[in-house]
Amino acid sequence: MNCYRFLKTSLMLIASLVTFTAHAQQAYPEKPIKLIVPWPAGGSSDTAARLIAKHLQDRLKQTVLVDNKPGASGNIGTLAVAKAAPDGYTLLLSSGPFSVNPSLYRSLPFNTLRDFTPVAQVSLIPSVLVVLPSFSASSMTEFIALAKNKSAPMAYASPGNGTAQHLAMELLRQKADLSLTHVPYKGGAPALSDLLGGQVPALISGFPEVATYLKTSKLRALAVTTATRSSFLPDVPSLLELGLADSGSAGWSGFHVPAGTPPEIIKILNREINEILVVPSVRDQLVSLGFDVRRGTPQEFGTFVNQQIERWSQAVAISGAKVD
Repeated sequence: MNCYRFLKTSLMLIASLVTFTAHAQQAYPEKPIKLIVPWPAGGSSDTAARLIAKHLQDRLKQTVLVDNKPGASGNIGTLAVAKAAPDGYTLLLSSGPFSVNPSLYRSLPFNTLRDFTPVAQVSLIPSVLVVLPSFSASSMTEFIALAKNKSAPMAYASPGNGTAQHLAMELLRQKADLSLTHVPYKGGAPALSDLLGGQVPALISGFPEVATYLKTSKLRALAVTTATRSSFLPDVPSLLELGLADSGSAGWSGFHVPAGTPPEIIKILNREINEILVVPSVRDQLVSLGFDVRRGTPQEFGTFVNQQIERWSQAVAISGAKVD
């Protein structure tokens, strides 16, 4: 009789736990969600984050607050997420520097691989090498020929030391044995301004920053850094296609959460974000920002980020760039 009562009590307890767990999963989210963007308000990453947050809020029937925490190449906002409770109520808009900074910084206050779990990729953002239409090289082949002159190194501008664009050019320099001089700027806007003003002959830039000037033929694109040609520039070859890179590289964006976040919550967020990315108005707006929209599983996104970390580790070693 006692065994029967013990068995009955145990089964009731198990049933209660199952019911509680199912209720917890169904109830998520029960309070506002915070989406931390580690970049200033107003940029293309912030605009994309706010667009997705609005639709995520509508679908989950819960407030999604965008919180900008810029600074230290994204590390300040990223640290805030690493310290947050792993309960699905704090998300990080991750992007290219998330995969560059582990190699670029001598030390970080978090472990990129250990402290975060991938949720969903949103986009790839191609980088493009551009020159003025009056520049003497009208193709990448001609640019390479000019840049092999050891007595007169070719100067090129980038958005900054250690950026994905700078590192992509360092990989190109090594691969093609070029003579290049890096001119780093504090952001893409001042670099673009000096290119347009003729102060530097070439610029490696994220596509969104130069899109308008390419469309109006004020700039000429020589090559893109993605593995294949970009849908935005179908007539422009990729470095990989030209044999000038061993693999493609590009900026990207996606979502991460603190490590330890329940798999059931990650599954919900991944499903909802993927559904948002097929909404025509959302996709059109992201494309207008220069984003090549990507969808997939958390596992696929995690594999992609790990590959990016490895690639940028090699590029940082080649460039010698470091940040204390």
